[in-house]
Amino acid sequence: MLNHLKYIIFFLTVSFFVLARAAINDQLISLDLQNVPIQDALHILARFNHMNIVISPAIQGTTSVHLHKIPAKEAFNSLIISEHLTQWQINHVWFVGSWDERMQYQSQQAKMDDLTQTTSPLITRIFKIHYAKAKDIASLIKDHTNSLLSSRGRIRVDLRTNTLCIRDIKDRLQELAWLIQQLDVPVPQVLIEAHLASVDYNYEKNLGIAFSSGTHETTATNNGVITLINGVRLNVQLSALESEGHAELISSPSLLTANQQTASIESGEEIPYQEISKSGATGVSFKKAVLSLKATPEIMPNHQILLELQVNQDKPNGHMVLGVPSISTQQIITQILVKSGQTIVLGGIYETNKAQDSQNIPLLSKIPLVGWLFGQHNVTKGKRELLIFVTPKVI
Repeated sequence: MLNHLKYIIFFLTVSFFVLARAAINDQLISLDLQNVPIQDALHILARFNHMNIVISPAIQGTTSVHLHKIPAKEAFNSLIISEHLTQWQINHVWFVGSWDERMQYQSQQAKMDDLTQTTSPLITRIFKIHYAKAKDIASLIKDHTNSLLSSRGRIRVDLRTNTLCIRDIKDRLQELAWLIQQLDVPVPQVLIEAHLASVDYNYEKNLGIAFSSGTHETTATNNGVITLINGVRLNVQLSALESEGHAELISSPSLLTANQQTASIESGEEIPYQEISKSGATGVSFKKAVLSLKATPEIMPNHQILLELQVNQDKPNGHMVLGVPSISTQQIITQILVKSGQTIVLGGIYETNKAQDSQNIPLLSKIPLVGWLFGQHNVTKGKRELLIFVTPKVI
């Protein structure tokens, strides 16, 4: 009886000094114990950590501890390690015991889980999918190799109503309901506004374009480089150049696509040609000669968009190879990080035009040998660049 009273007094005294010193030293404790029962030392540290703790009665023996200004949680874990013990949590309670006891508990828990899955009643629940595709979520829940269902669980998809039908035990259905709620969310959309214009090379500066070297990937004959511009007055500036004959607005498409989904548009013609099959029959086939734009946006943090762009300009060059028309191709492939609402411009696809103009004096210009003296011949060469202005916006 006297020994028990002595331990109680010792426990209260040490707890008081530990708590007081911890408050002074900002959550750091200093502790000096000699030949104290291990369970008492664990109780002291658990009390300071505000832990609900259950200690195995199999833990016996004494311990000596000398700690100076360390966090209380670190002191508790150090004592667990030094005595070759382990801890595990069940809800709001921590259990401390030997490794054999923990392994035994986990083994019993696994058997109990298997028994629960085998004997618990099955419940059928219908999940209406609003934003995603039901078959995509079903493949995440169960595929050929992995399954989030219990051994008795089943899942079905109704494509007509975009609905999931899941039959499983109650606990597993609750987990799946949370997972489906996280997956069935609306995907942000991106509006991609584009302007495709052919601009005289010497008048590009009127649009505020200053091409500079940068990292890009392209297969065009002349490398297309991307730069950021101010797109607020873009329509007005293009219209002004077009009215002066220095630019031609080819197309102004607007594409609306979901995040990480490819949107494309093309304009041009399909060239027909005859094709002979292996059996000797002839038929008409078509080969595209189009101007196309493909864009794949990926929404990034801080209102930024990672934009993958591909521009193709395919034109017939007038040559035929075994009866098949030959197509001249220019292509730009690039990837750029841009803020939502900013405009980028792609260039590097050029066209060279050559025009001849003759002005002659009637009758005199037809005199042999000297007729050319009575006329004027002009050859005009022009160089135009195809510019693609792209403005992505997160909707």
